[in-house]
Amino acid sequence: MPRLFFALWPPPHAAKALHAAGRALQKTCGGKLTRRETVHLTLVFLGEVEDDKIPLLASLAAQAQVPAFPLRFDRYGWWKHNRIVWAMPTETPASLAELVQSLEAGLRQEGFVFDRRPYVPHITLLRRARQRPEAVELPAAEWEVGEFVLVKSVQTDEGSVYEVVGRWPLGEEAGSPASPG
Repeated sequence: MPRLFFALWPPPHAAKALHAAGRALQKTCGGKLTRRETVHLTLVFLGEVEDDKIPLLASLAAQAQVPAFPLRFDRYGWWKHNRIVWAMPTETPASLAELVQSLEAGLRQEGFVFDRRPYVPHITLLRRARQRPEAVELPAAEWEVGEFVLVKSVQTDEGSVYEVVGRWPLGEEAGSPASPG
């Protein structure tokens, strides 16, 4: 059964900057670098969900009416307990928190099971890092967030393969029907 999650997918320039930051941090902390094409910000991770639930998830997503917003990842660090090196925004935009809360409320109402820990917006750059990254000056990665996506994750011998199965606009177009991945 596929694993599903809602996410923000950075445009190519931001994914490139985040991947470059991960590569620079890898020099001092080791670990496995996240592939550039899979760099993303998870909004809500659902885990294993049957394909026949995707239309319901699409309906819930279309109800999220949040304005577009700028997002800037300018902090880098690590979590020792799970050996993850991450990028985070210094300030979480109110619209990002509102989007996550809207999705979680709809999912709860429909009985979906998901991780209910407090939301900490981060992008995983490295897994299995051996040590904390050294303090280095890295450029920020930023973009204007104009949509969010529903992603299907399938495990293969090469790692996870992600397929966008729906997209929803933010801003004035919010609430529009999903477009296929």
